[in-house]
Amino acid sequence: MIISDKFFSGDGRICTLHRHVPAPLFRHSFNIGKAPSLFEVTICGLGVYELFVNGRRVTKGYLAPYRSNPEHIVYYDNYNITPHIRTGENVVAIALGNGIMSSEMPVWGADKYPWRSAPRFAFAAEADGKFLFDGSAFVTRGGEVTFNDWHCTESIDARLAIEGWNDTGFDDSSWENVSPAREPSGEKKICTAEPVKAYDYRKPVKMWQGERGFIFDFGISGAGTYNLKIKGECGQQIEVYTSDCVIEGKKITNRNLYCWSLTDEMADKVQHDFLTLSGKADEFEPRFTFRGFRFAEITGITPEQARSLDITFILFSNGFASAGSFLCDDDRINNLQQYVLNSDRSNFIHFPLDCPQREKNGWTGDAALSCEQMLLNFDCANSLFVWLQNICKSQRGNGSLPGIIPTYTWGYDWGSGPAWDNVLFELPWRIYVYTGSDEAIKLCAPHMLRYLEYMWSKRDGAGLFAYGLEDWLPVNVHTPLCVTDTIMCKSIADTAAKCFSVIGMEEEARYASSLSYKIKKAFRKEILRPHELDGPLGANDTTATHAMSVYYGMYEEDELDSAIYKLKCRIKQSGGHIDFGALCNRVFWRVVGEHMGVDEALDIMLNKTYPSFAALLGNGITTLWEGFEYFEGDMAHVPAKIPQGFWSFNHHFWGDISAFFYRYLAGIRIDKPGKVNFAPLFSERLKYVCAEHTFKQGKLRVEICRNGDVAHCKIYVPNGICVRVTPLQGWTSDIAELDCGENEVFFSKLG
Repeated sequence: MIISDKFFSGDGRICTLHRHVPAPLFRHSFNIGKAPSLFEVTICGLGVYELFVNGRRVTKGYLAPYRSNPEHIVYYDNYNITPHIRTGENVVAIALGNGIMSSEMPVWGADKYPWRSAPRFAFAAEADGKFLFDGSAFVTRGGEVTFNDWHCTESIDARLAIEGWNDTGFDDSSWENVSPAREPSGEKKICTAEPVKAYDYRKPVKMWQGERGFIFDFGISGAGTYNLKIKGECGQQIEVYTSDCVIEGKKITNRNLYCWSLTDEMADKVQHDFLTLSGKADEFEPRFTFRGFRFAEITGITPEQARSLDITFILFSNGFASAGSFLCDDDRINNLQQYVLNSDRSNFIHFPLDCPQREKNGWTGDAALSCEQMLLNFDCANSLFVWLQNICKSQRGNGSLPGIIPTYTWGYDWGSGPAWDNVLFELPWRIYVYTGSDEAIKLCAPHMLRYLEYMWSKRDGAGLFAYGLEDWLPVNVHTPLCVTDTIMCKSIADTAAKCFSVIGMEEEARYASSLSYKIKKAFRKEILRPHELDGPLGANDTTATHAMSVYYGMYEEDELDSAIYKLKCRIKQSGGHIDFGALCNRVFWRVVGEHMGVDEALDIMLNKTYPSFAALLGNGITTLWEGFEYFEGDMAHVPAKIPQGFWSFNHHFWGDISAFFYRYLAGIRIDKPGKVNFAPLFSERLKYVCAEHTFKQGKLRVEICRNGDVAHCKIYVPNGICVRVTPLQGWTSDIAELDCGENEVFFSKLG
């Protein structure tokens, strides 16, 4: 395989809001006398490309190859196009979108990327191992996509479409030669992450006329693009707005996404496409960025066109397989599980994102919070490993990490900190636990060590840490930063020790353990103060303080009863509602389930009144939100004044409730590779639970039927997986170890 380091562009102009530059098209026609046994091409597109061979689109998926900082890693794709090559004339063609090469959004540093340029590509073709041509052989001109921006939108003029441009028999004599472009300095790699693939196609479930156009409801929020078929007058201009919500049923709004200091011109372009009809039967499918939406509003069309047009919501995500499923006899829990899956898919485009409509960034803390439930639900370890390579590349010499990856300089001074930097530790560890592969740990180990040294340098005189973001988006109650940061520093040290031990770095493991000990000692002295009349915590007396301290081992064993009592008091003060942020959410349900009972946890999660997960169900959610807010209405009837904090209606970082379902309701606890502790907590409200998780050895399946004080469990154990049975909370079982194949286990309630 030949990887070319020679890059080329069209006319070299950068597309901006004020100077629209059509997305460039490239083609090269060549003749083959005898078809080779192997014809390969290797391509890099900066930002995104589409590849065609003899008129057929052969691109591996959407938004290829992969979004990265090109000064860190430059991704290529390799194709075997032998089946598409024929004797005589052949054509290889490329369309390029801007991707992150020229975004003008004045936030996260995107408008100041040093690699800003017109889109460029590198290409090499070889037949039976012999080099044939590179990108210099192509000719170019602009196409019908007259504007595209990663964070904004696309404009497409169907009148400018060039029929047959990517096929044989086309006259390209008027096209221009390509222009040489700067070679990026990043390491060149073949992209091994799963490509972005369509996983669902949705037709509207409802259509109605709004204030300015016709609104189409697809019934589910997600990420992707749309395919629109319409017939109209030549030059007719229509506009397509997409969003997760509609204001009072009248018009779509994206105002909830405008957390930036945008000009009105920029704000108007967010998820707002401009389409010009040709007078023929037109088909539009924007492909150079993606959108997060449930509703599409189309203006500039007649009622007859609204009734006759054909629009499809194409939902896409990284094309990894499902790895698990969960079902029980409470539809509210089933809906929450499905909405976690919807959020995960919507926010896994190349790597885990924070939202598909607004930022589209790889926020590290979000992924650290979600990686366990993602690995339970999806076979995403490989995609996480590829992103980890980018995380390691982003680490500075002093050990610091940014809060978003990829980035240039944004996110090092704000937007990171222990809970976010934890991604360097949590992802490798969870990949190891769920797959048995230690490759991610080996990749990250030297970076972990460098980070521990950086982290230790950030402690204050009392041995505490406060250099990051807080318990993010807390509901009503704020926990001091020194509490959550110090707890997360201990967690980082503990995870580092485990990772180092796995790969035989015992000295480094002891070093990490010594840091954990020192951090715990300082935290207990300065925050918990158990020596002072049962620890008067003052401002630190929050749900997050107690739940996170219990989960991460800040309390001693003989102090747990007192700690759980304090947590119960906080829960009572909250009225049995959520009063914490996303960091505490990762542990709260587990701590309550383990120490207070699974029904106590479900009572809070399914509380009918705000703030709770069940309260969101009343707003008609189909994905998890960025924060817990409340309004009267549903997603098609959001109040005109959106409550403060309504930034995104599609986030995944509250999704650890899914892992809670697997671990506690279904009893599937995976804490070591290939080893499962079957330890269900039996809820009075649930009579039936069924869950599956797929290991590389095969599929583990659990089915639980409860009848009063007896639970009958059927468990299929794949060969190579060890399952131990552990009764909890006043239950006993008739068996301790399970064999491969079908098993039956009976639990009985004591007393």
